[in-house]
Amino acid sequence: MTRWLLAVLLALTALAGPAAALDTDGLAERLGDDPVLVDPRSGIRIDQDAVLEAVEAAPVPTYVLLLPQRDVDSDESGIDGVLLRVVEALDDPRAVVVVVTDAGELQAGEGGSSGVEASALLDRIVQARSEQAFNGTALTAALVEFAEGVASGSQEGAERGVSGVDRQAVGVAGLIGVAIVGGGVLWLRSQRKVQREAPLTEDVISSGGW
Repeated sequence: MTRWLLAVLLALTALAGPAAALDTDGLAERLGDDPVLVDPRSGIRIDQDAVLEAVEAAPVPTYVLLLPQRDVDSDESGIDGVLLRVVEALDDPRAVVVVVTDAGELQAGEGGSSGVEASALLDRIVQARSEQAFNGTALTAALVEFAEGVASGSQEGAERGVSGVDRQAVGVAGLIGVAIVGGGVLWLRSQRKVQREAPLTEDVISSGGW
């Protein structure tokens, strides 16, 4: 009886196939209306007004997507694949996107002609706050700082002539860059998870170091 039940379960699993991917086209469409998109099922809350104000002040289209960790885990491509597909679906080489989960996974990318090294910028911000607990207050501050960094980074990129490069060619290069960076971020992501396991006092949280 046990072997028969196991065989049935295995057959059902095979029929189910791989886990369904997130509807990144739909997410990209919603980002067009709401550049700071927080899934209502997320276990963490941010000051959306503060982040939105910072995002709207950026000179290039900048988007923040906060998702439940379980949704990202159910997508076989992980957070890097979700980010890549959202950037591609936005179809704007100037777009800068941050994807965050309520468990503290973060990744950023851009379409190729924003003038911003989005992933490197986000890594610097997160590493500077590595001693701070992951919560809504800390995440809000990090996202505001990221948006401000996008503003200065895009200006520097324009001065280097990035905006003058062919739109399509740069967009493809940017997407390839996101894919390449994704592999290197796996190690950093594991470090962030380890760092979040150490709860800190409210004094440290308010110190501004993550």
